[in-house]
Amino acid sequence: MASVTLNKIAKVYPNGFKAVHEIDFNINDGEFVVLVGPSGCAKSTLLRMVAGLESITGGELVIGDKVVNRLPPKDRGAAMVFQNYALYPHMKVRDNLAFGLKLQGLPKPEVEARVNDAAKLLEIEPLLDRYPRQLSGGQSQRVAVGRAIVKKPQVFLFDEPLSNLDAKLRASMRVRITELHQQLKAAGQPCTVIYVTHDQVEAMTMGERICVLKEGRIQQFDTPSKLYNAPANTFVASFIGSPEMNMLDATLSTNGESATAELLGASGAVRTSDLPALAVANVKLGLRPENVLVNASDEAGVLWLDSELSHIEYMGSELFAYFKVGATTITSRVPANQAGELATQKRGDRVRIGLQLAQAHWFDAASGNNLKTSH
Repeated sequence: MASVTLNKIAKVYPNGFKAVHEIDFNINDGEFVVLVGPSGCAKSTLLRMVAGLESITGGELVIGDKVVNRLPPKDRGAAMVFQNYALYPHMKVRDNLAFGLKLQGLPKPEVEARVNDAAKLLEIEPLLDRYPRQLSGGQSQRVAVGRAIVKKPQVFLFDEPLSNLDAKLRASMRVRITELHQQLKAAGQPCTVIYVTHDQVEAMTMGERICVLKEGRIQQFDTPSKLYNAPANTFVASFIGSPEMNMLDATLSTNGESATAELLGASGAVRTSDLPALAVANVKLGLRPENVLVNASDEAGVLWLDSELSHIEYMGSELFAYFKVGATTITSRVPANQAGELATQKRGDRVRIGLQLAQAHWFDAASGNNLKTSH
């Protein structure tokens, strides 16, 4: 396999629109990296630039030890799995898997061996003599992956391959693809993967590292744990996590070793060790829903607020509760076995909620940057 390095990669269209802004990052040999972001953030454009399906306006793209900017797709050592799978409808699965190898002029015994190996790995041997129209969505997706595997590429490129599947099948295929990556690594055939999705759950459960994009710029490139626990800015903080992080306008005032946070008409003490080194007056306080307590007993470091219950979403093992404090909505994630009286309360009921300030993230109100991680 091979590493992939992007050095100041840019994309400008003939009309002057700049879709990709001097992107720099390195993907290690055998690493599984996910590109994630909202629609229009240029994640698929970036993937197509790596594949050679989209021209590179500026910068340098290196796969392994070779600069590939001007190489055609077939010479880049990359294989792509598309969103719509792009299987040939008039060919059986066996022929779909073998087609690219035959074009390369490989001997028939090698073609058959590669097809059979891929079919066994993906558990699609019973499907080899079927046509694509006879396959389910999940089966078609596995055939598309198999067509990439038989080429033994240096890099696998996935462009939202699960978006056409139902929720249950998406979940099982997430596991299947990550297991496949680990199986190949254990077999001494590590595969470098670049995987594009708009689904942050997909990104968090599959990627060893995740590149969060917005409007053609990298917001943060880090492990799932770091993205969740130390987001670089308010965009990453809100995009990663479901339900998303609560973002509240606040002011901070420090006096030696003590500090006070004021928000929503209330104030609470904050340990200076929990604050960024740079003290600013106007901030955004970010708090994950699991750090919003409901109807709990008094606890140190918690700012208590009187709220109105807006609605509750029951998710089986947990529930998401939404509260109004004035015009502001605050979300809480509560394990079902700890819901207590909340489970019986109705819309409009008054509920006491607590913000665990020790778990808060502090962002600059103007730039949106995380004050603790950026200094």
